[in-house]
Amino acid sequence: MKSVTLVLCTLISIQCHYCHSSQLCFNYAIFPAHIEELRTSYHKIRVHFQEKDGNFKTILLKPRDLPGFTDIHSCQFLKEMLNFYLIDVIPAAKTHGHSLRRNISKIANTLHELNENVQHCRMFFNCDLCSCKPSPHFQKIQRIFKQLQVRGVYKAMGELNVFVDWVWKYINMRRN
Repeated sequence: MKSVTLVLCTLISIQCHYCHSSQLCFNYAIFPAHIEELRTSYHKIRVHFQEKDGNFKTILLKPRDLPGFTDIHSCQFLKEMLNFYLIDVIPAAKTHGHSLRRNISKIANTLHELNENVQHCRMFFNCDLCSCKPSPHFQKIQRIFKQLQVRGVYKAMGELNVFVDWVWKYINMRRN
């Protein structure tokens, strides 16, 4: 009887630790501060990138074209966009002015931390069902970005606020 009780207590302890750690892996309490940091840093660089863009007919991130929050591709889209900004956009943006680097680095650090949370907090983000093929929403953004060539960085940085707003809404929806 003691061994059965010990096994049950151990299993309950493991499950409680797993649930407790999975909830703590994404700290929602600091999430609003991260979004505020993204928005503040974005507003300090926005004008520079939007002025350099000059192509007002092409829009990379149309809010109505982004996945809905219950769309099966929404978590995958979040992962793809975080990688897109961290790998393709931010490194290229850092070369566009020494005075902008500090704010671009703040954006990069915040996006990197969010990316880490998405990778490690599978229970919160539920990204396990993601396919290996890029989501249709991301494919469209990637195609436009490549067509714009060098100017794609200006467009992506100038429209970062659209992605930040989407992230804010998505994470709040996941929380609820």
